[in-house]
Amino acid sequence: MPRTYKRKTNRGSTTIEEMERAAADVMGGKSIRSVAKDRNIDRSTLQRYIKKKAVKEVKTVGYSGTAEAKRVFTEEIERKLANHIKKLADQFHGLTPKQCCELVLELAERNNIPVPNNWKEKGSAGRDWFKNFMARRHLSCRLPEATSLGRAMAFNKLSGSSSIHLKNRQLKGLYKRGKKKV
Repeated sequence: MPRTYKRKTNRGSTTIEEMERAAADVMGGKSIRSVAKDRNIDRSTLQRYIKKKAVKEVKTVGYSGTAEAKRVFTEEIERKLANHIKKLADQFHGLTPKQCCELVLELAERNNIPVPNNWKEKGSAGRDWFKNFMARRHLSCRLPEATSLGRAMAFNKLSGSSSIHLKNRQLKGLYKRGKKKV
């Protein structure tokens, strides 16, 4: 199965308002086949909708909500996890993709969140889940570059700005000393 799914049909893309109007036409005496053809709706979809409407089970039309059922973490936990990964990267402790997947499994186990069986077998989160998580949260996780302590300190805003101010003061002092009084 490809990693990026491309939809091949337009089944289930009819709005609920359009289905309501089509169902009203059918209740008015027209045949399901003729209404489906006139409104460009799949006949079996319309028939299924009318059956559900008769027993009052209609909530939505189409296939929405299937991805929500397969979610491992809630929106809040995913947001916190993304912030944690960003914070580690900002502190020059970036994680490799493998370490991120292991961290995700550890987070799920500590919070007693049910995970797919293959996560437990492999000891880390799945490749597809991780790729989709990174895309949802606009993150990039790759092998971190080694950063020495001196270079990390140079990136620090306080030490960088204070050294500039110190140099400016020294230059002003040298400039004053070098002037000749006439």
